[in-house]
Amino acid sequence: MSQGDKILNYLRTHSGGLTMMEAFEKLNITKLNTRVGELIRDGHQFDKVWETHKAADGSVSRYKRYYLVEE
Repeated sequence: MSQGDKILNYLRTHSGGLTMMEAFEKLNITKLNTRVGELIRDGHQFDKVWETHKAADGSVSRYKRYYLVEE
């Protein structure tokens, strides 16, 4: 199964979307943005939501959460 197929299957069965960290932890995929770009070129549609996380040390990081828009 390709990484793109893994992403599609995950997003079809999990309504909470997928972040880069979750893709690495759950699917062993390190380049989620690249794979999503390939899926978009193949005709799939995604919603992208920017999220912010504040760590205990006060640092802030922003990342995207991807949601599949069902065909």
